Amino acid sequence: MVIKLAEPAFRAVVEDAPDAIVLVDRDGRIAYVNTRTEELFGYDRSELNGQRVEFLVPVELRAMHTIHREIYQERPERRPMGAGLELVGQRKDGSTFPVEISLSPSRDVDTPLTVAVVRDVSRQRRAEEALRRSEARHRLLNERAESVIFRYRLSPSPGFEYVSAAVSRSLGHAPEEFYVDPEFMFELAHPDDREALRRTFGGETPGAILRFVSRDRGVRWFEVNATAVHGSDGATVALEGSARDVTERLIADEERLHLEAEIEMQSERNRLAGDLHDDTLQSIYALGLGLHAMRDDDSFSREDIVDRAVDGLNQVIATLRSYMQRLRGSDLSVDVDEPLATRIAALIGEEGPTEWSVDLEPGLELDPATERQLYLLAKELVSNVQRHAQAQSAQLSLRHDDTGSLQLEVVDDGVGFERGQTGAGSFGLRSIALRADAVGGDLSMETAPGEGTRVQVCIPQAALARNAPGDGKRRDGA
Repeated sequence: MVIKLAEPAFRAVVEDAPDAIVLVDRDGRIAYVNTRTEELFGYDRSELNGQRVEFLVPVELRAMHTIHREIYQERPERRPMGAGLELVGQRKDGSTFPVEISLSPSRDVDTPLTVAVVRDVSRQRRAEEALRRSEARHRLLNERAESVIFRYRLSPSPGFEYVSAAVSRSLGHAPEEFYVDPEFMFELAHPDDREALRRTFGGETPGAILRFVSRDRGVRWFEVNATAVHGSDGATVALEGSARDVTERLIADEERLHLEAEIEMQSERNRLAGDLHDDTLQSIYALGLGLHAMRDDDSFSREDIVDRAVDGLNQVIATLRSYMQRLRGSDLSVDVDEPLATRIAALIGEEGPTEWSVDLEPGLELDPATERQLYLLAKELVSNVQRHAQAQSAQLSLRHDDTGSLQLEVVDDGVGFERGQTGAGSFGLRSIALRADAVGGDLSMETAPGEGTRVQVCIPQAALARNAPGDGKRRDGA
């Protein structure tokens, strides 16, 4: 039997429906299909009319479908879409797809019919499967995450809705222990941190670093971060977040701070050793050179030599006293009246076999720390020439170049040396390198046996700007 819809309006509605509509008689034969049925199953309606409805079901399911249909025909009733059955349709090309079917008996026609509305739910099932996979991945990630992932309900009654398995690894307690007792988390918190924990889980603060006591009574530090979850009315209904165990990190940070303190102490020791070498020892050596020259000069009396020795030793004692004050933490901010150029020029004494030429930029404006290091650098370099170079002539210059960099250079025509044979044991060379580095300078040295030595310390303009004090105050009388 083939049904023809008489009313044009009714026929238009059925033909344009988004779902497949199939009319089936009491024998289970197809009496009518709409256009969507042809599109969905791939058949022309002439191929479907008169066929048993099982024709649209996979072969392996047809027998069971026939039983279900006959049972339905005994007591036909309305059955809505998605009534809990997993239903499958089969296209003309043999491919299958999931469907949902609503059934309703039609009693307004001479021959009883069943109206089946068939909907393709392939896209819906794919979305559901993708959602299930996504949820499974998230569960897997949460369970394997190093941090404790949680969701904490604030209303209607506070308590955990989810705690990841990481809590067992960190604290030795199962997630279920947090579910059954809303106060369990606060009992585990260190007594001094419980108030901060309540503020965080009360939504007052977004996070904190807190201590918890583990099952074995050890103390673990956690970095807790919580984000508010709002309900439809805008009120905060839950907190979601993580608690990361940072115990090892904090221990490492504490060890690093201790190590940095040790390094700082060692650096201070090295600096004081360098100061003693560059300042005190060089002053004693210069005093010795001067006394030696006076002894060989008949124009100086014994009293002159003794007076010179006493003055020099008093200066050395004053320097040593200042270092002792530094070791005790006393303030050593000593004002130097003479400009840097004048003090460097004073390093070149009249005594000694080397003839010096000096080129110093007048009115240099430097911060005290850079000025002091440059003075000691110049003193060390001059002393090295006087003690080791056996030079006939030497030049010292201190000037800014065209780029704004400050250049300290000492050149002599002395005996020179092999760099590789002196680096390991020469404290003076190490001291020069350390002082150059302290002011952000680049040290370069050219020397060879019998060819003299050229030493240059270049402090870039950027380093000079970094070294400058914030208030802009300068020395050298500026």
